[in-house]
Amino acid sequence: MKTFVLIAWAMLLLVFTCASDSSFWVNGTVPSFHWSGWPDFHVLTKLDFSLDLMYNSGYVLRKIGHFTGFAVLAVLFYRRSKSTVMSILASIAFALLTELLQLYFGRDGRLYDVAIDSAGVLLGAIVVQIVNRIKFDRNLSNAN
Repeated sequence: MKTFVLIAWAMLLLVFTCASDSSFWVNGTVPSFHWSGWPDFHVLTKLDFSLDLMYNSGYVLRKIGHFTGFAVLAVLFYRRSKSTVMSILASIAFALLTELLQLYFGRDGRLYDVAIDSAGVLLGAIVVQIVNRIKFDRNLSNAN
């Protein structure tokens, strides 16, 4: 079951990141996908921060989605592997993969999105460690 939930969450992240219109879920439309065989890899390094973009296009909400989605992914990877290091590495690798795949689906992948995803991954790993510490302390006190 842990594997199924992990794969389902990863697939959901792929749908959100590779759909032609990332706001399909807000509009209540079915996501569509358009393959582009010749992506422009130069857009990975593009920095497109502007106040207008951030306030008028749901930009901040999408970045919160990146952060949260990959925090959850890291927790799910940990539940499957029981290794914090492996969950962090696998989650960050998946974040990089999703940004690269976006380029093939006519979207603009960005390396700074990988950084945002990675920050979410680290938060997920920290949460896992805190929960594990609480469980350990609770078990230790119950044993005494």
